[in-house]
Amino acid sequence: MSGGWTSRVSWVTALCLMSASAAAQSPTSWETFDFAHKQVDSAAIDHFSLLALRQLRGIVFGRHGRPFTDEKDVQTYLKSRPWYHADTTFSNKRLSAREKENVDVIRAAEARKHSQIETGDMRYYQHRVITTAMLGHHKPGDWQVLAAEIGAVHGQTFMNDEPDEEDAEGHDLWVLQKYFDDRYWYHRRPDYSNKELSAIERANADTIALGRMRDMKLAVAPGMMYLFQTTPLTDSLLRGVSLYELRILRNEVYARHGRRFETPWLRAYFKDAPWYTPRASFTIAALSEIEKANIKVIQAVEARRHEELSARELSNHDVEGVFPETARRLRNEIFARHGRTFKDANLQSYFASQEWYRPDANFSLKSLTPIERKNVDFILAYEARAKQGQRFTEG
Repeated sequence: MSGGWTSRVSWVTALCLMSASAAAQSPTSWETFDFAHKQVDSAAIDHFSLLALRQLRGIVFGRHGRPFTDEKDVQTYLKSRPWYHADTTFSNKRLSAREKENVDVIRAAEARKHSQIETGDMRYYQHRVITTAMLGHHKPGDWQVLAAEIGAVHGQTFMNDEPDEEDAEGHDLWVLQKYFDDRYWYHRRPDYSNKELSAIERANADTIALGRMRDMKLAVAPGMMYLFQTTPLTDSLLRGVSLYELRILRNEVYARHGRRFETPWLRAYFKDAPWYTPRASFTIAALSEIEKANIKVIQAVEARRHEELSARELSNHDVEGVFPETARRLRNEIFARHGRTFKDANLQSYFASQEWYRPDANFSLKSLTPIERKNVDFILAYEARAKQGQRFTEG
């Protein structure tokens, strides 16, 4: 009898311990914590599940009414709390310095729980070398954020002014800037320079570029042309690379040797590349014969892709995995072929730098061929698809 009693006591004790453990991991027990003045001890939350940590972070912001449009599980939790009142006018300025420090502690704990590096996590790898295995699988937009985050930590600016409401060009670059403007830790710095990046950060930038190549099943991508300084390129290696990225790759060959660019969009693109160092002494003679041959291969593929915009209907194979803003550039290339001028200065600069571009003040949509119209509609549909399903973690 005593043995049965002991068993029942042990069972009750175990049940109590399990209940206590579950309560300790419940974010609701932290709803009365004074995040504005007290410091969160990382040891007190390290045992939390990833979901509990996300909800705990939600409490800090939720006390100020922040809506979590990108994190549905956090928003669902907050809406279940009687004290939560969503406020669409929320801004990070409402958070005190202590609250931001506490979010940092919680967010770092989240990063440690992730099965792969997620958007927002690169802040915690400033002094740690990453591998492609740690990066895992991501959507195209997530790869863009991961790469940009290395510079954003130091205040890199991606776009100064919001694009004209009547003009969609440049919108995605503004979305990237707005994404970082909405991070509680981000502060724009006009004086940012890629020279501030450490050797580890530069190596991590290369790893992200390589990870994207593998994930998107590309043989080569911008940022990786140093792999082809002594290796010949072929048409097959450029399969799946967008028209815009082909132009980046071609000019990266020169940039790797320090060429200074007069073309505004190229100058802006390479200025903040982690590996770029402009040299007044640059000459074409610095290129090897293999590099010169690689440029010709890229130019030939560029020319063919350019002509195909009017010669055949595009398929999913032509755009799959392409960033939305790259797809937008491709769509506008169809208009640019007929001389359209663009309100967006970056887009106009981009097309003005192409040898084939001839601006026409009399441009009309009627000048597009049936195939070109179909391709415009096809790319527009892809752009809408590419923007769906992106889920950004607060970082």
